[in-house]
Amino acid sequence: MARTNKDFNNKRNELLEKIWNIFITNGYEDTTLSFIIRTLNISRGAFYHYFSSKEECADAAIEMYVKRWSKEITKQDVKELKADERLTQIILIGIQTASNNSEQNEKINSSSNAIFHQKLMVSIIKQFAPIYAEIISQGVNEGIFNVTYPLETAEMILTLSSFYLDIDLFKWNEGTITSKVTAFEELLTRSLGAENNTFSFISKLFELR
Repeated sequence: MARTNKDFNNKRNELLEKIWNIFITNGYEDTTLSFIIRTLNISRGAFYHYFSSKEECADAAIEMYVKRWSKEITKQDVKELKADERLTQIILIGIQTASNNSEQNEKINSSSNAIFHQKLMVSIIKQFAPIYAEIISQGVNEGIFNVTYPLETAEMILTLSSFYLDIDLFKWNEGTITSKVTAFEELLTRSLGAENNTFSFISKLFELR
């Protein structure tokens, strides 16, 4: 019986689950294609049936996981709320998700995963920016925010929060991170044209960590 597209996608996703764990555990830079094939326990021909290269399988694994995170967050997004409340909710969910995956994040931030980490951040920004932009646009319509370019503003906010506030990556100490989070709150408030203290909860959360 001929294999269907569903069979192909199911098997590919099964391999991607394992590939994600391979890169997280072993490090992207230290992982060879031969090691991936051997760990997956498939032939080289079977690997090339699903992927064209090490880079492509890494990109696909990242895309699959980020889409999963995105779906989990959007499921919890209460669209009936006002924009500032929705954005607060999304930020809180993101912080909680990162906190729940602290051990995995530490491995992603290792020197052997620098390229993988970069790819992951780009994917997060690209997939989450439209979600943030939709909320920002709602806020503009409600008169809560004052933004001319919602998507670009969302991309910049996500770039700053996912990179600059990455404690594991920058090794910020407790005294340093406090001022940086406060500065991020101020930048977020001003870039959205929101009322003062709209996002003051972020620094309070960091103080409780």
